Amino acid sequence: MGRTFGGVAVNELDELLPPPTPLSHRSTGAAEGPRSFVGACSFQNQGKNGENQDSWIAAESGSKSLLAVLDGHGEQGKRVSEYARSQLARSLYASKDLYTKPASALQSAYAETQKGIERSHAIDAQRSGTTAVTCYRHRDKLVVANVGDSRAVLGRCSSREGDGSLHTLRAVDLSSDQRPMREDERSRILQQGGAVHPSAIPMRQGFGPPVLVRVGPERVWDKTGRCGLCVTRSLGDLSMHPFVIAEPEVSERMLSSKDKVLILGSDGVWDRLNSQEAVDIAARHTDPNAAAREIASIARQRWHAETQGQLSDDITAVVMHLDHGDAGPRAVPTARPTSKPPRLLPETRPRQRPPLGLSETVPKSSLMSGLSMAAPAHDNFAETAPAKARHRRLEPLRSQRAERLGLLHLPAAGMPTRPRRPIGVP
Repeated sequence: MGRTFGGVAVNELDELLPPPTPLSHRSTGAAEGPRSFVGACSFQNQGKNGENQDSWIAAESGSKSLLAVLDGHGEQGKRVSEYARSQLARSLYASKDLYTKPASALQSAYAETQKGIERSHAIDAQRSGTTAVTCYRHRDKLVVANVGDSRAVLGRCSSREGDGSLHTLRAVDLSSDQRPMREDERSRILQQGGAVHPSAIPMRQGFGPPVLVRVGPERVWDKTGRCGLCVTRSLGDLSMHPFVIAEPEVSERMLSSKDKVLILGSDGVWDRLNSQEAVDIAARHTDPNAAAREIASIARQRWHAETQGQLSDDITAVVMHLDHGDAGPRAVPTARPTSKPPRLLPETRPRQRPPLGLSETVPKSSLMSGLSMAAPAHDNFAETAPAKARHRRLEPLRSQRAERLGLLHLPAAGMPTRPRRPIGVP
């Protein structure tokens, strides 16, 4: 494996990029669809296992985009989520149905990923797995697939005119959390002979024998009754079959000019924010990285407020802004996402230069699995103000040095002199 950058191996980035459209499927008259700008942010949990088991994809290339958030669980959850991330992309891009039946291609990619887990990680994935919500966009078509309780949300302009404003957006859930409290999921599990109930903890009351007390959320239990899971669908979790399945719920829709922002998040986000709150936060930013950072930061702040700073889940947010060429604000891609909390800056602060090591030229992808590399938008004031300030500071020093070296004309002794004014001052 090559060097890593932002937690992603550099030689793996191309695998996550959507491939170019074959000539046989190109249509000269077809609209390219909205331009997309993507950003991501992920925070490690606090007070749990000390390892961020979330993985994500945020890849954009031309008229195609692939976004995904995977939330691993169990002792080997990190390994399962990272494998599933790479395998989902490879299987999707290799499908012959990608350009004709993308929903079928995405569903098959989940099935192939589960088979790969059973074949290559059978031991690790017995009681470990991952959720996975994936969005694939090609031109104006958006396909969403989901297993588990990670969620995809669309921010849609609520005005009839579709004026392009990012400040009046209505949240539209694109996936449904698959948890045991969902009636259809609960019924499916019970019909297969499974058990659904909260954890049972023995507690002593008075002087009598201990009794089992139900605590926590409802869980689906394996055949031994010793392993319970809060989701009813996932990749991995082989010991939970046939009750926990890997078959995704898939939906397909056409994007319109009213669709402005797409948000994907792990349950660490949605346990503390509702869908509309996340869309409202994203509406305040034209930079998707800044939107993802604020969503993740607010979720973490609420975790800490509720647990007195002792506990928080892994938190991952991926944001995609859609630019339909209208007069509304446009998202500006910036440097790679960060896992550090955002620092509030005044609106007049000059634009920061990219981090050391990032190129200022635009490569073929603006953001790939947590890595964003794009040319920063230049601000004339930001570029010229520092230079002018340096000029004003250095001018008196240059003049004094010139006097010492005899480069300036000095009046003869006894002749009146005028105080010298700095250059540029009338």
